[in-house]
Amino acid sequence: MRLSEDKIRRIAERLHDDLEQRGLLAYKEQPGAKRGVGRAARVKHIYEYIVEDLRREEEIDAEVEQILSSYSRVIKGTERDILFRKHKEDIARKKGYIL
Repeated sequence: MRLSEDKIRRIAERLHDDLEQRGLLAYKEQPGAKRGVGRAARVKHIYEYIVEDLRREEEIDAEVEQILSSYSRVIKGTERDILFRKHKEDIARKKGYIL
């Protein structure tokens, strides 16, 4: 994975806190819940969503690598980058995934 678990957790926390500060989150704490417990659960949910999103992108990258390895010649440099991006966009679009 491109990002460490710690970086993903910090992104999730920052995203949650920023959305909360802007008033874009609407939620109610469970009656009798300890202060901060709900935040931890919400941050965990955001964290899991980010991890799943990165996993899907890695699967798409693996498919692209497989396609590029099937070419009859070795593709390098800028040409490889352009073909990688093109195939990645095509596969993502077919799967309904927005990059």
